[in-house]
Amino acid sequence: MTPAPKHPPQATLEILKTVHKIMTDKKCEEIAILNLEAVHSYLSFFLICTVNSAVQANAVAREIKKALKGFKLPHKETDKTGASSSSGWTLLDYGEFIIHIMTPEKREYYNLDRLWRDAERIELD
Repeated sequence: MTPAPKHPPQATLEILKTVHKIMTDKKCEEIAILNLEAVHSYLSFFLICTVNSAVQANAVAREIKKALKGFKLPHKETDKTGASSSSGWTLLDYGEFIIHIMTPEKREYYNLDRLWRDAERIELD
């Protein structure tokens, strides 16, 4: 499988800021942005946040999808049934950007932050 094309740094930063702002506006907790470029050849960024309900997960995912349409990113629909939000983990796959919207239980159980601890953490203000 061929890796997704890389976006110029400015476009990448704009995408990261857009998703981060939506997560912040929608009251997500424990927002983490991991730069995986140095530790994985295929993936570039994980954006992870914690939500407290399926309703919140759906609202966050809907806003992110709407906002990222303008960037014309490749998007794989990972769950056409909508059941992912009720499972506690909604995954949005945009090629080099993978967005994880998780309940506290799923976040703790899968512990992606620890699994990818060698990745650089990006702080956005």
